[in-house]
Amino acid sequence: MKKAVIYLRVSTDKQLVGASIDTQQMMCQDWASRNNVLVAETFHDDGVSAKTLDRPDMKKMLAYIEANKGQISYLITYQTDRLTRNVTDFFALRALLKKLGVEYKNVNSSLEQNVNEELIQNIEAVLAQHDNSLKSERVKENMKAHAGLGYRMSKAPLGLKNVRDVFGKSTVAPVEGVADKVAAFLEAYSTGSHTMAGLIQMCESMGLKSAHGKQMQIQAISKMLRNPIYAGLEQNLHTNGELVSSDFEGIITPAVFHRNQDLLKKNKNTAAKYKKNNPEFPLRRFLLCTDCNKPLTGSSPKSGSGVKSPRYHCSRCHVPSVKTDEMHEQFLNLLASLKPDPDTEKFLKEMIIRVWRDETRILSTKQKKLHRALEELTAKKNKTVEMLISGGITIEEKHEHMTSINNESNDIQKQLTEIGSLSELKTSSIEYAMQFLSNAPKIWDTASIDASRNISTPSVSRRFELRSI
Repeated sequence: MKKAVIYLRVSTDKQLVGASIDTQQMMCQDWASRNNVLVAETFHDDGVSAKTLDRPDMKKMLAYIEANKGQISYLITYQTDRLTRNVTDFFALRALLKKLGVEYKNVNSSLEQNVNEELIQNIEAVLAQHDNSLKSERVKENMKAHAGLGYRMSKAPLGLKNVRDVFGKSTVAPVEGVADKVAAFLEAYSTGSHTMAGLIQMCESMGLKSAHGKQMQIQAISKMLRNPIYAGLEQNLHTNGELVSSDFEGIITPAVFHRNQDLLKKNKNTAAKYKKNNPEFPLRRFLLCTDCNKPLTGSSPKSGSGVKSPRYHCSRCHVPSVKTDEMHEQFLNLLASLKPDPDTEKFLKEMIIRVWRDETRILSTKQKKLHRALEELTAKKNKTVEMLISGGITIEEKHEHMTSINNESNDIQKQLTEIGSLSELKTSSIEYAMQFLSNAPKIWDTASIDASRNISTPSVSRRFELRSI
């Protein structure tokens, strides 16, 4: 018997009438049974859009077909729009399947290949994309209309929460115990007597934390100062960039908000141009202050002659700052001092390789066990379908069996994915460790800003707390 894989998909938790996962699977299995085709595996994406092929089980299915090249003859779906709603993706996917020796079929297809069927599939793909475009346009128009009426179209910021009004429309409401602190902070800035460093200290003193419960930072503060929703106003793409009155009355007055915007425009050194990964300060937020043990920041104050002087400093303590050139030289010296002697380096490399081999062997054994378990589950699925066809079980019992088997299969697939990722990570880590052992200073000095920040490890950070400060 020829073998096939089935692909199922629903776009939302509110499954389409007549196109639920169970219905799709039953119809696809029925097509396979009528055409004497054995289903080798079933893949399904729940609550996932078909705008792109970047879907968990879509990837697993393509990997499975490629791994079993020559053994799979058909890919079966309920309808073409279950596969994709993008014409370009559909043609690319069908071309890939043909290369792998797989024919695409839906429940309305005949077993034999014919030109008319391919034309119908092309038309279905075009109609699916057109339908998706219409839905997207309607959603945008609805969001625009609601935004124009002052309803909230995005996540609530710190101090506010998303709620529904009496008409079921989306809006926001104050969070008790937090909104009053945010309002006090925004009003304090409007007086024009506070710097960014002062605002951070103010947040600490009043106990105002970020959404993740951490200390407030310059970026978060800047966003709060610029967010009009706190003043009962909305401004976004849906309002065409215009300020409109919100359904929410606000926790500060519009006058306070506009004063803050004027102050932000005058103050060029606020977080408007703040960069997390600034090439001028690769060690920013990595180095620790010796007085308060908090991460250091960086800035470039101008001297009397107008020349910039990049320096690292603590925004909380009054300790002297350090020039970036001096600090980078110290850090390179530290990295150089960590280089092991030749005998130790040889021993470390041998130990790394030995551990890597042992762990890889363990992962390989786990993979083999999981693959055997998947084969057993596939056999169970086929047995369940055979029992349904022969009348040994009811459709309800079959659904229960399939749900249990699919859950087990999903758990195993997740474990396999994790093992694969872990194996790749271990291999790349070994390669990096071997290079880093003897070339740490050179690697850091020539790396990009993102890479240089990754090279700076927490263990090094604890040893390098700016004793010179």
